[in-house]
Amino acid sequence: MEKTSELKLNINESDILKVFAVSGAILQSVLGMFLKHADGNGDLALLAVIYNLVKYTAPVFIFAIVYGMVKGNQHTKVGHFYKEKFYELVIPYFLWATASLILIPSVQVNTHATSFWTLIESYVIGNSSPQYWYTVMMLQFQILMPVLIYVSYNFLAKPSRVIPTLIVSFLIFGAWLWMYDTYVFRAEYAVSLRYLDRVFVSYFIYALLGGIAWVYKDRFDGVLRRVQFILIPVMLLLLIWTNREFFSYGFKDMSFGNLIYLKPSMTLYSLVVIALIYMLARHLIARQSRALPFYKWLSTYAYRAFTVNVFVLYFVLKLFGGLVDQLPFFVALLMVYLTTVACSFCLVYAFAKVYAFLKRLFVKKKIVAPAHH
Repeated sequence: MEKTSELKLNINESDILKVFAVSGAILQSVLGMFLKHADGNGDLALLAVIYNLVKYTAPVFIFAIVYGMVKGNQHTKVGHFYKEKFYELVIPYFLWATASLILIPSVQVNTHATSFWTLIESYVIGNSSPQYWYTVMMLQFQILMPVLIYVSYNFLAKPSRVIPTLIVSFLIFGAWLWMYDTYVFRAEYAVSLRYLDRVFVSYFIYALLGGIAWVYKDRFDGVLRRVQFILIPVMLLLLIWTNREFFSYGFKDMSFGNLIYLKPSMTLYSLVVIALIYMLARHLIARQSRALPFYKWLSTYAYRAFTVNVFVLYFVLKLFGGLVDQLPFFVALLMVYLTTVACSFCLVYAFAKVYAFLKRLFVKKKIVAPAHH
């Protein structure tokens, strides 16, 4: 039944993980914009709790990307893979980043583009809009495709290597978190090393787990089945932990910059959320849920919708104007979020259809053009 469903729709767990990741990422953008509309500590607390709740997006994206990559590219030529990803990922990023720089330069973060070199830096670092650091970080794992395929299918081909590799990897990752907390986050290298949060090393543990989850799928699923009943209670406890950490900074000048991925609480929270979404995906695929075509459609346009979400959000807020402050805070938040999600997906879907039409038109003209002798 599972194989039939996957064959018919070409859907797997990574598609559903991507949908949850992009939904959470767009919500993070909206929450960030709503900080200036918050009226009192109650509104600020609501924003913080919701932000903590969806602060799983980057790890889920990485796990899903590598899971899907390892699943479908064991025998793919590296050059072909890079060419495909260039058109699929790099071109949309470049176009929408350029549109953001031209039309809404005010949303730039960190160093603003004021010269040719700062413009290049903006593209490479992802400073043209708040969400593009994700894109820069995720593209690194696409570049590492040959390494990830080798590790998953060759180095970890012997099952006896999996547990030792995981133990060593978690120890290295733990040391990395300690280093970041001690020397970078609110510390002496906070400025000079501030871009470490978008370097692949800061998320490699999720990539490794994504590869192992596919190569040892039956065993991975079996482990999750044995622990599935404690996942939600553990997630709630971790959510309490992350909220306590965040609220310890107080409400004055509240910043989501204090909510970082590179700390033990958020790492454990992200791992548990990955497990929960993965188990949900397994359940939906096993039951051949009627929602699967919907998830597949969303996952197809997820990355592109993500690249455009802040751009769309900026104009959605302009459209609603003063209505945002007149409505009850949560109602306004929900309305802006749903509108941004809908408009982001509709916009990239429309562009995809226009591009496909022009491509067919161009190819058709090329075929029917008379030969010149």
